[in-house]
Amino acid sequence: MLERTEVESSIEHSAPQITKTEDNTMMARCIELSRMGASKGEYPFGAVIVLDGRIVAEGTNQTLQDEDLSRHAEIVALAQARKKLTRKELRRTTLYSNVEPCPMCAFCIRETQIGRVVIALKSPVMGGLSKWNILRDETISDRIPQIFGSVPEVVTGVLAPEAGRIWHDWSPLAWEAIKFQGLLVESTNSGSQICKLPTRKPNFWNYLRHLFFRGRATRGAR
Repeated sequence: MLERTEVESSIEHSAPQITKTEDNTMMARCIELSRMGASKGEYPFGAVIVLDGRIVAEGTNQTLQDEDLSRHAEIVALAQARKKLTRKELRRTTLYSNVEPCPMCAFCIRETQIGRVVIALKSPVMGGLSKWNILRDETISDRIPQIFGSVPEVVTGVLAPEAGRIWHDWSPLAWEAIKFQGLLVESTNSGSQICKLPTRKPNFWNYLRHLFFRGRATRGAR
């Protein structure tokens, strides 16, 4: 079992403090990447990872090019970032995505312990936040803090109309069908454009309580 100091050291971070201007600038780059990907025959997805105002990794979808369904833009960017940054540095990064990450990408974001996630378009049907709340799941943080760390801060709706225009330019008919089915949306249910969900550190006492009761259950089963 991990010592308390090891567990606590894995969660000693908070979401990076970023200005609205920087969010807009980095999301604009993310949206441009999605346009570049579409011009190469891929779906218009883009992702950027930023540390201290500097882009350290970026990616576009490469699922068709590589014939690999796992090569989502976020996965491509995360792979680059993990090669360049330490775990402590990764906790201080912000990941930008023009579309809400899917469950697969959301899980990788959580295990990488990205400190902050900024999204343009929400994905109510397939999203790793709206549909399956992996990005904001507190249980995995409380139960396995040394792996998943804190719940990241999540901001949605940044440059959503601009992100939507890329999808429209890619295929006007497909974009209208996507909007009609509610697959991607530009605003929250309340109608406001920007929604911010704060970071949350793991509850260390929940972690200890889980270990205590699991230990009692194991001993009782013998």
